[in-house]
Amino acid sequence: MSTDTELLTSRAGMVNTGMQQQWKDAYPGLFGKLVSYSMLALGRTVKQGSYSALYAATSPKVEEKGWQGYYLADVASPGKETTQANDKFLGVALWELSHRLIRQVVGEDAMVDWDA
Repeated sequence: MSTDTELLTSRAGMVNTGMQQQWKDAYPGLFGKLVSYSMLALGRTVKQGSYSALYAATSPKVEEKGWQGYYLADVASPGKETTQANDKFLGVALWELSHRLIRQVVGEDAMVDWDA
């Protein structure tokens, strides 16, 4: 019988949440069902999916290795960012969109200046 750690390293990086069911809604018919069930079969459980986040939050090795802010693909295994994640234009656009949405939904006083 496999342990959670063994399964963690043997499965794909996706985590099985309710989002996999959206494929069936987005693509009605056989294709949506195949994608949804394939993702469920290949993905990690929610418990397994939490391991890298828990490791990042609790392990002293993260600070020792200078991994603050890194994406951890697996426990103790920094991943590589996508091209989109490294796109400075998209980063600025996301930041500005986030500010606009927060101001719109919560109000102008919700924004705190981090430099203050």
